[in-house]
Amino acid sequence: MTESEKLQHCIGCRDDFYNDKNPIGVKRCWGLKTAKMVTRFRIGTWTKPDQPGAFTEVRKFNCFHRDGEHYFEELPSFVNPEDVIRR
Repeated sequence: MTESEKLQHCIGCRDDFYNDKNPIGVKRCWGLKTAKMVTRFRIGTWTKPDQPGAFTEVRKFNCFHRDGEHYFEELPSFVNPEDVIRR
């Protein structure tokens, strides 16, 4: 994946600010070079984790973070896999 292709996957990440979108002159986010696309499970900050549909399966960089959302590499043990929203 080229750097410009990688940058497309950074949109929405709170650290995308460091991809030449800042007044301090930082040209690239420190995580971009080693970023790997992985399957993660997303949940909103105020979402009750035990309700069906609380987690959504997504493909994101392992370094991706967004305010108001949390990403897990694995589902918590109490989550039924059939309750996950799949991509």
